[in-house]
Amino acid sequence: MGHRDEGKGGEEGFRARYWALFGARWPPLEAALARPPDSRPFEAADGSAPYYMDSASIFAAQSLEFEPDARVLDACAAPGGKSLVLASRLGAGGSLFANELSAERRRRLREVLDAHLPTQMRSRVSVGGRDAAAMCRSFESAFDAILLDAPCSSERHVLSDPAALAKWSPARARFLAQRQWSLLSAALIMLKEGGCLVYSTCSLSPEENEGVVERAAARYGSALSFEAPRYEGSGESLGSPGESVGRGLMILPDKAGGAGPMYVCRMRKARARQFG
Repeated sequence: MGHRDEGKGGEEGFRARYWALFGARWPPLEAALARPPDSRPFEAADGSAPYYMDSASIFAAQSLEFEPDARVLDACAAPGGKSLVLASRLGAGGSLFANELSAERRRRLREVLDAHLPTQMRSRVSVGGRDAAAMCRSFESAFDAILLDAPCSSERHVLSDPAALAKWSPARARFLAQRQWSLLSAALIMLKEGGCLVYSTCSLSPEENEGVVERAAARYGSALSFEAPRYEGSGESLGSPGESVGRGLMILPDKAGGAGPMYVCRMRKARARQFG
């Protein structure tokens, strides 16, 4: 495969990059990415309309560990499916701050929450429009648990959109990894000592997944511990359909029944004083 030019953009460069990453696995993986994902419904207890989402997204949200009375942050919450899962696990004393920077995506987030959560559950969820990378200035050690489903390359979307595929650049993953690092750094400052954080993306790119996580591990050392992501919710367990990748799991649709892609890494803040 050495003749491929990984510096090229567009469709040719896109396929060259993922051939280089996955080798002979890429053709069946690409075919799986072109098919609809394995979707499952979120259904609230009062019979509200079900919300269908990738089962890998449900796994990511259910992997976040917290008590029913916790204060939880969904740092990049739109379109809202993971927020539904998190809200359904809160008790009467718990709260969820569903944050989304984009005004249009925030409007969609509110629509999803309003349509799919019963009134009592919806009352525990507030929606904000902060830049999650700068929120730490106002919310230091403020949350018991944080889900950071970071903006990413979203190769499944790229493959389904000819215009996005034509504009694809090999620099995109590196650019996004810098933004993801800013978001993760801020999230760790906002997390309480002993709190759980799940970092996830729907990217195939190692720079955006284990690359970001390893940067955190190197910076914070023993102040940050890592745990195998596992299903923490009630009801039917999704198990752990992923493949071990560094400190996290990668769920890929060619081997997970159509679910994913989804990278999930679960970490815990051991000592607050080393952050910030």
